[in-house]
Amino acid sequence: MGTPLRRAAGMRDRLTAGDPGLVRTTTALRAVAGIALTLAVLSFTDLPDAFLVAGCFAPFTVALAAGDSPARDQVFMVVAAVPLVSAVLLAGGALAPFRVAAEAVFVLLIFWAVFVRRYGPGGQALGIFAFMAYFLTQFLDARLSQLPGLYAAVGVGFAADALVGFGLLRTTPAKTLRRLRRAFDLHLEHVVLGAIEVVRAGRDDTRLTWSLERRLARLHRSGLMIADLLDRGGAADPVRQGIVRAEVAAQRLAVLAVRSFPAFMGTTHDRATAALLNVHHAIGELIRAVDGLRSVADAPSYRGPRTNGAARRLRHVATRQAVQAAAAAAIAVVSGDVLSSERWYWAVLTAWVVFVNTESSGEVLVQGLQRLLGTVLGVACGLSIAALAGGCPPLALGVSLVCVFGVFRTPPNAYWAVTFFITCMIATVFVLLSTFSAELLALRVWETALGALCGVLAGTLVLPTTVRRASGERLLEVLRALRRTRVLEGGALLDTRELDRALEELRGALRPLTHPLNPRRAPRAHARHLLALLESCAYHVRSLAAVTAAAQMGEAEYEARAIERIRANLDRAIHLMEAGAWPTIPCHDGRRTLARLAADRWRGDHMSLELFHVNRLDEATAELAQTFDGGRVPCVMT
Repeated sequence: MGTPLRRAAGMRDRLTAGDPGLVRTTTALRAVAGIALTLAVLSFTDLPDAFLVAGCFAPFTVALAAGDSPARDQVFMVVAAVPLVSAVLLAGGALAPFRVAAEAVFVLLIFWAVFVRRYGPGGQALGIFAFMAYFLTQFLDARLSQLPGLYAAVGVGFAADALVGFGLLRTTPAKTLRRLRRAFDLHLEHVVLGAIEVVRAGRDDTRLTWSLERRLARLHRSGLMIADLLDRGGAADPVRQGIVRAEVAAQRLAVLAVRSFPAFMGTTHDRATAALLNVHHAIGELIRAVDGLRSVADAPSYRGPRTNGAARRLRHVATRQAVQAAAAAAIAVVSGDVLSSERWYWAVLTAWVVFVNTESSGEVLVQGLQRLLGTVLGVACGLSIAALAGGCPPLALGVSLVCVFGVFRTPPNAYWAVTFFITCMIATVFVLLSTFSAELLALRVWETALGALCGVLAGTLVLPTTVRRASGERLLEVLRALRRTRVLEGGALLDTRELDRALEELRGALRPLTHPLNPRRAPRAHARHLLALLESCAYHVRSLAAVTAAAQMGEAEYEARAIERIRANLDRAIHLMEAGAWPTIPCHDGRRTLARLAADRWRGDHMSLELFHVNRLDEATAELAQTFDGGRVPCVMT
């Protein structure tokens, strides 16, 4: 009995670690259960098989649009979506006989669906509902005479989803927070195990160092997810401060583990012993931080309000992308119709999707390529599915539900995998509707490629935003967040969430440059070096905040002149950035974050830990400011 239980616990832990809070898993289960219940109810009606697909629209789209939103927001979202979907279905059915008018309305609807993203997650959700409803009428070639049956099927889908989402699989912020805390603990354990592996290696192993950095990144993301569920009102929230302390202790442990490499390479026994003692002390520090975190009661709440700067940027991006997406859709309508007069909407779908959660033309290109890759792989798998399940509808239905689960369980940074599952799901739908053919899947590949090309062209030629501009705005936010850090203003509270979020957004904006498949090696090296430099600054700020918060007020041994230099360095970088200067990063330094931090050594007999972090932050911000002194020649963000 013990072994199966341990295996089950291990699988649960891996699931929790891979999906903090089980947010994606819960969403996937909700979609699968809602679709299964919808199909079970509609199987007792005499509606055509095509309307079964319409019934599955509601659970699938609710899961797509709602995601991990609080239950209260989801209720308002669904209530607002029902009349919107009804109106869009009516428009799609009424315009079906008038091809040109139907296509023109589709383009206008796409403009509106992207434009309403300026109103936040609720607006984006309504845009998704509107687009998917109109797409459904095109996919089914619905007519006005079919609307009663279509409304009935979609209504059953909404009811089934409500029963599952707000009843059978209902979750609460408190339950989600407990799951996130469990995932955070598991990621802490993984960091400790990774640090032990690094120390045991006794040599500079790049593979182990990168693995440790990835574990720290996963720990940090789970910490940000916890912050999303905590109130923004109380700056001294004990759970949030406990999370920051544990993150700082984990990163310090990782740095000391990497720093132990030179101690084992041709040095004395004393230095090796000292390195091991430092790692041992860091583990003890992490244990104390975790114990302090576990002693704090959970404090669940809803997602905090968006900052004013982020809201302004969202409004600007939504307006610009609405024009871009409409232009891409217009081109896709015309060119897609040339390939196929019946399946042209696939090109339009791709032209719309490539602008979801992207901002720059580089991000649009990356998302378009991932969409195409996932479609090609999905078509290859879809042919196999058709061969195996072609004569067995129950098997095809089971495979389609597995694909639905895969769509929502897949991490968002693996968009190609999401597209892969969607394409496989479409293949099973064609099998169930007895319309499957290899030519149809091949047509989907061509339409997808065409839609991606239309999106890239629109993103490049219509009100374009380059990676340099998008990442430059994020970089400026990081610099301002560093400048506003409480420890630099004389405070002693652990409040680095603004900095953490700004860094996370900068990583996303620079992803087209830092992507391994980026053929331009120099810009990729520049971008990675800039991120390593900024992450070094963030590490010393977090560590300084943790040390200061641990000491009593007034006992922090800060050097006033160093603090003034840090502020001056950041002010200079912000001023030059606002004036149009761009960082010019040397290419000779290829160290990643952990290797860079490990090169700095603290000697307890020479200075206090507070002064160590202050001095290192002084050096890092000075280097950061110097990168802007090269003038206005863009080097990093191209």
